[in-house]
Amino acid sequence: MKKMAFFVVIITLLLSPCCKKEKEITIKIPLVTWGGYAALFAANGGASPSEDSLFYKYGKFKVELIQEENPTNQLIGFAGGAYPIIWSTMDMLPIHYLELSKDKRTSPKVIGLFDYSRGGDGIIARGDIKDGADLKGKKIVTAQYTPSHYFILYYLDKFGLKAGDVNMIYVGDAILAKDAFVTQKDVDVCVTWSPFIYDLTDNTKESYIEGAKIIASTADEYPYYGLIADIYLARADFVEKNPEIIKNFTKAMIDGYDIFLQNKEKVAGQIADLFGIKGGAEEVALMLNDVTVAGKEENKRFFDSNEQFSAYNIFNISARLYKESEKKLPEDYAIDPNLVVEGSFMLESIK
Repeated sequence: MKKMAFFVVIITLLLSPCCKKEKEITIKIPLVTWGGYAALFAANGGASPSEDSLFYKYGKFKVELIQEENPTNQLIGFAGGAYPIIWSTMDMLPIHYLELSKDKRTSPKVIGLFDYSRGGDGIIARGDIKDGADLKGKKIVTAQYTPSHYFILYYLDKFGLKAGDVNMIYVGDAILAKDAFVTQKDVDVCVTWSPFIYDLTDNTKESYIEGAKIIASTADEYPYYGLIADIYLARADFVEKNPEIIKNFTKAMIDGYDIFLQNKEKVAGQIADLFGIKGGAEEVALMLNDVTVAGKEENKRFFDSNEQFSAYNIFNISARLYKESEKKLPEDYAIDPNLVVEGSFMLESIK
């Protein structure tokens, strides 16, 4: 009887699946309140994980979009593995890379572009300041180590100036920079974002500040369009272990862009729902006026090292500015952007 029982067990094992069904992966992606993620929302069919998403259709994995307004918490989650994919701005990578690359598993890899600022960021001046040539010795308020900071450093550099040539005042974010400009008449310049750059400079609005004007912005009529790029970062170990997921993630993003173009109001409503935006889809639509959501052409240019504001060149520009002008990076900092940029998956998706 014992032998018979033994054979029954063997037969049962042979007829059973050799292993348990692999657990489905759900990738949580933390986001701040912003409309530029439109293609991501479109690809996912909203914020919640779904088998109807392009991610599941192409790669049998799910994506969950969550609100996390604190970038530090996002980086902590990235380093700890809770968030294998996060968003960032390309200009912040030289700084982030210093810490994240200490562990080769968490070394950040740029796998895609999701938008360019197109009038969403600007530099406001008052009085007789016309452009960067007039900024030497002036008081400038910006948020330190943010796209605003990078923007003003780049702008000063174009006029042969460094941070030490002006009176740079640092605040917590671009909203506080705007507030300082409004309340402190001795502040000559602030770097902030929309809608504030328009509220303070439009003389038909109650919020207008006498003499305030935009001297530079990322709108496409300025030479700074493309300077500020929002990107997707993936952990190096996640990319190495899950190449098919990364491949299908980028494919879904590209196809999500097309869905967004056909369903702008619906996608705007999904964005408003996640972030609790009181103005709903209409307010998100206004956000989208100041951004270029990235599709095939934008990603193709972003990963072309010959483009002025490619991933490679933005990384090098930012590294140079923070090293030379702000001394934030060590003098021997010389990271090859090819260690950070992983465009092969996206370029394969847009063929």
